[in-house]
Amino acid sequence: MTLAAPASRLPWLGIAAGVFGVVGFSTLLVVGRLGATSQTLTLYDLAGLRHSVSILCALPILIRIWPWRLSLKQHLVLSVFGGAPFLIILFAGMAVAPVAHAAIVVNGTLPLMAAIVSWLWLRQLPGRWQVVGMVVAGGGVLLVGWEVLAFGVPGQWRGHLLFLAAAGSIAVWYSAIRLWDLTVAETIAGHLVLNAVVYVPIWLFFLPSGITTAPAQDILLQAVILGVWGAFIATYGHAYAARTLGPTRQAAIMSGGPALAALLAIPVLGETPSALAIAGIAVVATGILMTVGAGLRSEAR
Repeated sequence: MTLAAPASRLPWLGIAAGVFGVVGFSTLLVVGRLGATSQTLTLYDLAGLRHSVSILCALPILIRIWPWRLSLKQHLVLSVFGGAPFLIILFAGMAVAPVAHAAIVVNGTLPLMAAIVSWLWLRQLPGRWQVVGMVVAGGGVLLVGWEVLAFGVPGQWRGHLLFLAAAGSIAVWYSAIRLWDLTVAETIAGHLVLNAVVYVPIWLFFLPSGITTAPAQDILLQAVILGVWGAFIATYGHAYAARTLGPTRQAAIMSGGPALAALLAIPVLGETPSALAIAGIAVVATGILMTVGAGLRSEAR
């Protein structure tokens, strides 16, 4: 099995990888919400467990592709916009807002964020129908935003602002993969190495932590889902899709995450989405179908 992604002549394989990434990200949201609202682990613990465990899983790949052809700038961009800083922002928002809101706001605004970053950085413009799909997906986000302002728990809007920042961060990460034409293995190296070398020691020695007093089952759950599933296996899917499909359409595929995340949150967290949240999920799902469908039609011409 080659570690490099093939050229973008296999869009459906890229879509499959993107869907795989959606499943991983949705699971990460639900389990991350458990950790963010618990009294046993801190936000810094969640990011620390993710990167300390995932670097161990990735070591065989990292050793195999050494030396990496990544500059310090590339390591910084990939590790900051997809690593511990991104996670801390995301989980800080989830400490005050439910999973359905996180999934809708982050995934629903990703197409627009990715399009903006792609235009500024890659000089790539989305097609007309892709823009329409992004606007539709954004409408689903506005529904949830209106619900929070009109009927929500005080302070939830702060979580939404953090989710917007997280969406922008992912958009930069996707665009960097595309701009630098990184293989999946190189993306994993850039994503994990600097966080393991810099963030993990800072977390262990200087940041607030409950790792020494938290129940073993809480630590194990976060380590497996965030470190193995979310940070290593699902990252492979994200990176492959971003490389083969491009950041805008991969971001659009991620817009399908709200429905899955909301469904997972019902049995795991007891969070039943409101009628407006369900409507937002439906609108975002419509936007993703329009955006991805338009992109594939233009590619087929």
